Amino acid sequence: MKDLKQLWVIKIHPENVKEENNNIYMNEKSVEVKQVGHFINENTDGYGKYTMGSKNTIKTIMNQIKTITSDDLKNAKALYRFPNLNLSRDKVKILQEKFDLKLKRDFDETDYGIVSEKYFDKLFTSTYLKKVDIADIRAWANTYKDCMEPGVEDTINARLDIIPEDAHITCDCDWFSSYRYDKTTNINRYSKMINSVRGNGSSTYHYYIESLDQWNNIQNNIDKLVWDTNVNDLATEDSEILTKEMYLQLKTMLGWSKNENGTGYIMSQDTENVNLALAIIANCNIKESHTYLAMLFSFLSDAMKDSSVWTTVNFKSMRKKFENYIQINDWNWCHSYNRLVDELIKNNALTEYAWKEISEKMYQDVLSSQMGIDGKNVFSISPESIQLKPELKEKMKIEEPVLDDLEAMVDMHNESHKL
Repeated sequence: MKDLKQLWVIKIHPENVKEENNNIYMNEKSVEVKQVGHFINENTDGYGKYTMGSKNTIKTIMNQIKTITSDDLKNAKALYRFPNLNLSRDKVKILQEKFDLKLKRDFDETDYGIVSEKYFDKLFTSTYLKKVDIADIRAWANTYKDCMEPGVEDTINARLDIIPEDAHITCDCDWFSSYRYDKTTNINRYSKMINSVRGNGSSTYHYYIESLDQWNNIQNNIDKLVWDTNVNDLATEDSEILTKEMYLQLKTMLGWSKNENGTGYIMSQDTENVNLALAIIANCNIKESHTYLAMLFSFLSDAMKDSSVWTTVNFKSMRKKFENYIQINDWNWCHSYNRLVDELIKNNALTEYAWKEISEKMYQDVLSSQMGIDGKNVFSISPESIQLKPELKEKMKIEEPVLDDLEAMVDMHNESHKL
């Protein structure tokens, strides 16, 4: 378990000044020294708390949260809901009834605690700070004590003395508007003092947790934590699996239809149909319906956003699960189709039918709509002529025939033997 250093901030307020004899002087309220929490990570790449690779302690913890199965729940007795979940109580209730589970108010009395990325977002705090050395701040105060009221340097040193030796120390200096004091005699000297402390080193995002008890609780019970998206998958594993026919029906309910000349698609929405479609999506078998759900969220998430169901807790878990597909847009450009295919391959969800849908949409929205390629020109280009690279085609998931197809195959076999 990683021990966390205390995070201390030296906060400088350069606007707290005393004006005297046409000079300005920093007063004792200008420098605060306080502990804000316990230091976890310093982000030097600027891309956020979950994107620092192996050096990111928060991401390392999140990656340790395991995926559980129904077999794990068969041996469990109780669950605990952490705050800020994208998981409806109805879904939890399904699991409670299926596995005879209780929902406890005390995490220590349970087998699993359900968490979300949103919970981690709120658990950890990020602030833009600059790491400093106490000796540099003492030297700064000594160098510019002529710009401070008498005794302020001693006050700063006394406040610095309370910081533990092993603490992670940072500095944060407010902006100073020198134009307000441009008539004062020592404005250049005072501005130089502020610029020296602001410009010494570079600031980065610092991530910390306020409560050490919360940190220790997570570290000590990491094996008991499960993601809300994982639980949502388990709650729907007995639900209906989307078929191609159901997928096409959902597209229609969400307003997808061909235009009059058949060269593109139009959106014509009916609120009740859209709401019903989202309810069906939220309660289907998520894992086994991944391919169809991915295409619906990729192509029709804008239509979904107009529904009141979009913001419900039950549907938010679906949005979180398929957020990478929802973020794909600009279907008039090839890069969007690249992203979609890559994401489907990553999730082992690229099927022949999915590729057929993708190539047809690319033909309509890129080649036909943007480049004027259709049946009237001299080129023989069709959705079928758009080919997937061989190395990507090898990663295509083999679709298992559904029950109706199997029955049809059996009937054909029997008929052939009769002949």
